[in-house]
Amino acid sequence: MPIMMLAWIAVLLAGLPGLRICRAEDLLELSCSSDAQCAQFERGRCLDMVCTCTARGAGERVTCAPLEKKLTNIIGGPCPCPMPHADCHPRWDQCLCSAGHVPSGDRRRCLPEAVAPGGECEFHRQCQLADRFSSCSGGQCICTAQFELHEGRCLAVLQSICGVDKDCGSCGASLCLTKVKKCGCAAGYVHNHNMTKCVTGSGYGASCEHSAQCKVKLGGDGKCLDHLCGCRPSHYPRRVANAVAKEWEPEEEDQRERITCEPIVPFGALCLHDDQCRMQSLLVETNGTVPAPMVCKWGECSCSENHRLEDNKCIRVESGASRMQHHPRAFLLLALLQFTMILYYGV
Repeated sequence: MPIMMLAWIAVLLAGLPGLRICRAEDLLELSCSSDAQCAQFERGRCLDMVCTCTARGAGERVTCAPLEKKLTNIIGGPCPCPMPHADCHPRWDQCLCSAGHVPSGDRRRCLPEAVAPGGECEFHRQCQLADRFSSCSGGQCICTAQFELHEGRCLAVLQSICGVDKDCGSCGASLCLTKVKKCGCAAGYVHNHNMTKCVTGSGYGASCEHSAQCKVKLGGDGKCLDHLCGCRPSHYPRRVANAVAKEWEPEEEDQRERITCEPIVPFGALCLHDDQCRMQSLLVETNGTVPAPMVCKWGECSCSENHRLEDNKCIRVESGASRMQHHPRAFLLLALLQFTMILYYGV
């Protein structure tokens, strides 16, 4: 009788759909834009933006099946990695973008992390990491409004007309932008609110007239809110220790510690190590006493052992509840055993 019950429990566990573990091998997409993206399927072609497969010799459509030597077609899939700039993670056996590259929106390609003005882009952040006053428009990094490309950098434009640099001497830290024949601000400076002279940037919490002042020190996602520099709602202030000064920054700038606006890391974001999942906000000083909400597991930011997922966020829970959250099979097995004992012994 006990053996039969154990067999019955095994059947129940095998039949529970929620207990199926997703492996990296399952991460294959049928959507496509070219035949090359369907090469990992037997006799696969891209038709109407979907990988379509045909039977051998018959030509009729069949369910796509992977080749015996399956190649992934997305970042996060199993090795080997046919995509350019993708490396195989030795411990996870997953394809992840190499250093200096980020996944594309469809996770099919690895894109340059930083793109200089004039280069091809897909995300604003690619442009902002190279120049905080540029953005992605029409697939190209261009300077934002009231900024002009000069010798590879986006510089603030003033109203004053000029022919040579000395015509801009009264504007402060300025030079003549010969392409538009107007005075502009040197790197590390921006225009004031009425575009008549150049002013320095403002750090986190410092007073400001407009957002360009905040972007000088906080990055492309700095914003002037109620005349104080802060971050956009989608970003958070992060303290960076031992920051290396950029070549265009004023020499007197204290580089021992810098504050920048970094994107809020979402649950499920691709990662290589735990630091890419941790948001070290200025607003929460834990000194290492509070566990990080997320860690990097199998190439994605996931909730740590002391947190559980709620509304797509990792919420801290008690240690006992957390362990049960991370071991659902053990919980279900215990419940089934208890139920079996009640049926068998009638208690």
